[in-house]
Amino acid sequence: MPPIQSSIRALLGRLLFASAVVVIAACGRESDARSGEEGTEFAFEENREAPAFALETLEGDSLTLASLDSVPVILMNFWASWCGPCKIEIPDLMELDETYGPEGFMVLGVTVNDLPRDSRDFAAGVGMSYPSVIGTPRMLESYEISPWLPTSLLVKDGRIVEQWVGPRSKEEFEYGIKVALGLAPAAADLMADEPAAQDGDGR
Repeated sequence: MPPIQSSIRALLGRLLFASAVVVIAACGRESDARSGEEGTEFAFEENREAPAFALETLEGDSLTLASLDSVPVILMNFWASWCGPCKIEIPDLMELDETYGPEGFMVLGVTVNDLPRDSRDFAAGVGMSYPSVIGTPRMLESYEISPWLPTSLLVKDGRIVEQWVGPRSKEEFEYGIKVALGLAPAAADLMADEPAAQDGDGR
């Protein structure tokens, strides 16, 4: 095979692989893909108030956002039992919930377009250590949730300060959590301090 044709084939192979990674990186259902409808867009507005809700937990109790006022930082993870990446993410979230719980942090699961029976079975199977509520269309709309799962929101003092669409590593979640808890500096602060540090070195 001529070298040019070989290079083109290799490039096409890499592009196809990258496309496949993007497709499987997050779960979605056609009925949820509202971002494809004319006139509908999902634009995340940073640092906005988290809308109030009153929802049923997987255990059959009732949970409101107001009842969590004593928890300064909450990671709301929107998931479903049919979503493969969601399942992979949940064990890491359980570890983060245990590690940073004493610091004023918790994870709150929110099921999306899932049968409560299936959600309960999965939660029981993995020993989910944090509460999970059954999301309603009204609640999902008020939170402007992306149609792709998993999606996670970081809520600090009642305000949504960060959003992750698609699966994330434990380290990425952890950094955002530590910044929200005041246990680590924000990346913007580190960048702002860099010129000052260089001036102090006489450069």
